[in-house]
Parts: sequence; structure tokens; C-alpha cells
Amino acid sequence: MKKYILKSGVSIFWTRKTTIIMFVLIMIIGCNTKTKQNKPTALSASEVTTTETGDGIKNIKVFYQEGKYGGWPANWGAWNWDNEILVGFTVADHLDTTRGHTFDVGTAYTKFARSLDGGLTWSLEDGYSKGITESTFEHNLGEKSEESISLSEEIDFTNPNFAMTFRARTLLDGPSSFYYTYDRGKKWTGPFKLEVDFEDRRPVGIVSRTDYIVEGPHEMTAFLTVGFRDNNINWREVACVRTIDGGKTWKHLSWVGEEQVNSIMPSSVRLGPSRLLTTIRQTKPPKMVSFLSEDNGITWKQQVNPVLVDSNGNPPALLKLKDGRLCIIYGIRKKETMPDGIGMYVAYSNNEGRSWSNPELLRGKDGAVWDIGYPRAVLLPSGKVVALYYYNNADNGDKHRYIAATIFQP
Repeated sequence: MKKYILKSGVSIFWTRKTTIIMFVLIMIIGCNTKTKQNKPTALSASEVTTTETGDGIKNIKVFYQEGKYGGWPANWGAWNWDNEILVGFTVADHLDTTRGHTFDVGTAYTKFARSLDGGLTWSLEDGYSKGITESTFEHNLGEKSEESISLSEEIDFTNPNFAMTFRARTLLDGPSSFYYTYDRGKKWTGPFKLEVDFEDRRPVGIVSRTDYIVEGPHEMTAFLTVGFRDNNINWREVACVRTIDGGKTWKHLSWVGEEQVNSIMPSSVRLGPSRLLTTIRQTKPPKMVSFLSEDNGITWKQQVNPVLVDSNGNPPALLKLKDGRLCIIYGIRKKETMPDGIGMYVAYSNNEGRSWSNPELLRGKDGAVWDIGYPRAVLLPSGKVVALYYYNNADNGDKHRYIAATIFQP
């Protein structure tokens, strides 16, 4: 037996039995640490490899976890307040399959990631604990799910810490609900019913993601995806709606595009006091289309298609830049579609969408397979853009899908 005196002045006696006890304690602590590491976590830039190209483009992992699937920021939305960014997405268990997305749909739930430094580092937040309390097809809550109610008080859309999100319970039949926050998503209020009278047409449900333009304290223009059925045929169309009473009621202004053409997931900007531009994902066949309204959403005229897309299409993320140009960010899912293959791309317009530049590769040639895209994007005070999307490097040996950010100067 040996006697040791610690710096604190405490004496301890070390025996063979003490050694065995210390070994057991170390093993227990080690096991607990490994258990914690298996929980889904957001990754800071110091914990992952941040790749930077010669032209200053930075690619950062926002959420990555072995055994997990991270997907579809466009299904939730992204918001920013100067350099603070919040993005929503889905996390689920990874599922090895050769058909469709590699996730177990029954384990899907909602997460948020927040950055306080313009997208360089991120922290993870739980959707349910922040107030996202209604089950959807990608947010499985079981008996904890709460039913949506009618909104009774007007929302102040101009609150400096405001954000809003629309969520569909199913992909065709709906219904959809919405939530809002006055504290940058630290706590969401809702769910509230999203109800619109579409007059002479009878859709089966509203199946919206998030696409809105704040017009005033209680006025907002929103672009909704709406589902239809006719015997064995089903499709979706985009509707432009507006509220002037803080979200309590919504007036249908117009349908955007042709009837019975599957059109979903719009991304829209205001060009002037009465001019709106929306870009829309179409499928069967895949197209990216755009429409201009010069009477504040009452009628629409189709513009040139901004970019070529493939597979089943990919939703756009449309932004108006500080210099007045527009940029559109999207994913390409087939190698043969573009000379640079599968990846995330950007194109620009300097004439409000009448024509577009040749697409430029933002992220690619790094082993990604088709399961990528669904971007949202925000504009920073510096003029840089942060694009958020889901991605993978499966052909380079990593099968997991994850949430990524690309920061670039347009």
C-alpha cells in the first residue's frame, strides 16, 4: 500500500483494490461518453472538414450523424436575422435500400439547426420541444401530437424576430397548418389551421411548404401547393393567397400555371410594388418554370424557364441579391444532365428573370449520388449567400445523407 498527498492536502492510500475500482470507473465513464456521442448532433466547423474552393466557396456540414438520415430543408424553410440563421429539416434512421430515399419513414422527426456566425458553425435544436407539436408525414409524434386550431389573434408579421412556417400533414390530401415565432424560433406558436376558399374548384387538400412575402404588419402574400384528385389521376397546383388580418383569414388571388400539371414547392420574390416573380418545381416531365405577375398576384404570365432540371425535378431557392440581381439555387440528380454532373448549382438573372446565366457548379464532383438538393437560401448583410440543402458522398464510401451549407459570394 502506498500513501499519496494531493495538491489539496488530502491523503489517499492506493491498494490493488483501489486500482481495480478506478479501472471499472474509467470503463463506465467511457461507455457513457460513447452513448452520448451516438445521439444526433449538429456539427461545428471545428468538428468537420470545411472544404473551400479556389473562388472562396465554403462547404460545411450542418448536421451529420452515422446511422441517421438528414433531409429536405425546403420542406421546412430557412430564416435569418442578419448573421443568425435557422433552418428546419428531417432526421430519421438510415435504412439501406436501393429504392428511393435511404430512411425509415416511421422514425422521421423534425430538427432545427441554428448558426450565430453566418453559417460557419451550427447547434442543433429539437422541433417538438420548440413547439412543433403536430404530427406530419415526416414528424412522427404518436399520441403526443396536438390538433391544429383556428387563429384568433392577428400575427404581427413585422416583428423584428418574426418567422413563420407552413407544414403539410400529407403530400397530397393535406391538410396544412402553420406556426409562427416572435423570438427567432426559440419557441413556435401553433399549429393553426390553414383554410382557404378556392371558389369553384374543390381540391382535396393544401399540402404546402414555406414560401411567403411579408407586406405589412398584418399583410402577407403566400404561395401554397394544393392537391387534386380526379378518379385515378392526382396532381398538385400552386395558388397565390393573401391575408390582411394577420393570418386569421386567407383570400385566394389566383392559380399560377396550367391546370392538371403537377406543380409544387414554389420560391418567390417581390420585384416591385405590384410585381411578383415565382419559380416552381414541376414533375412528369421535370421542369423549373417561372411566372411573373404585374398586378400584385391577380394574373400571371409564364417567363423563360430559368434552368434545366432532371429526374423528378428539384425545388428552387430564389433570392434577390443586394445588387438587384436574382439568383436561383437547385440540385441536379443525374450525371448526364450537366457537364459537371451531379451537384448543387446556381444561376443568375440581371433583368428580373427575363433571361438567366449559364448555371455554375456550387458543389459537386465529390461522390454524391442522386439523393441531394431541396435547398433554401438566405442573404447575409455582407452580401454573401448561404445555401442549405441535403447531400451525400455515397460514391466516395459514405452512405449517409446529411444537411450541408454552402457559403459563397454571388
